[in-house]
Amino acid sequence: MSSGRPGNLLSFGGRVPTSVGGLIVATVVVSLAAKVGGAHLTELLVLYPGEIWRGEVWRLVTWVLVEDNPLNLLFGGLVLYWFGRDLVEAWGERRFLLTYFAVPAVAGAVASLLALAWPGLDGYPFRGFWVALNAVVIAWGLNHPFRQILLFFAVPVSGKALVWVTIGGTVFFALFSLPDVVAFVPHLLAEGIAWAHVSGKGPGQWLRRIRLPRRKGRGRFEVIHADRDPDRRWLN
Repeated sequence: MSSGRPGNLLSFGGRVPTSVGGLIVATVVVSLAAKVGGAHLTELLVLYPGEIWRGEVWRLVTWVLVEDNPLNLLFGGLVLYWFGRDLVEAWGERRFLLTYFAVPAVAGAVASLLALAWPGLDGYPFRGFWVALNAVVIAWGLNHPFRQILLFFAVPVSGKALVWVTIGGTVFFALFSLPDVVAFVPHLLAEGIAWAHVSGKGPGQWLRRIRLPRRKGRGRFEVIHADRDPDRRWLN
């Protein structure tokens, strides 16, 4: 793991790893550029599930860098600042960055598949980094199940409880948004993907449990001496 150095601007004076500071800066810069650049630039970056099937696959990555709400940008930056440091320490910067972008990308891809049968998803503009942040919070909670934090600076909760608070809160807001629940589909998908990935219950873990039957007579080795193999047909 490479930690932030005091002389590195992206580490905020050595307070966070470079990857965490870089994500905060990148999100702020891209969000401001989308705001200043107008609707055309924003339309190129946000996720429209229907556009993925037209070859615009870059949207699976760029949509988490576009945040149009300044309060979401502020509090989301604090969440990334607090929880990102511990995950980089536990995982390393490479795995942290890969998870940060891969979980929303997979959630977006699944949403694009659902859009084939769910017309409301097809043209909905998904944006914002809270999908990635929810995955970060769940990953942090699963990695630190017994560590205590103050939720809303007042309520002490453990990391394990924070996982369920995050998922439950998303379901709560989704139910209150009925019938317009479309906006929360990627959030719920990302939270499920993050939980499966960090807890080791994803498809990769299932594949590792598969044991192919061994054939009799295979996998056995025998030492062949030079005098028994004059033609040198075997490597010893």
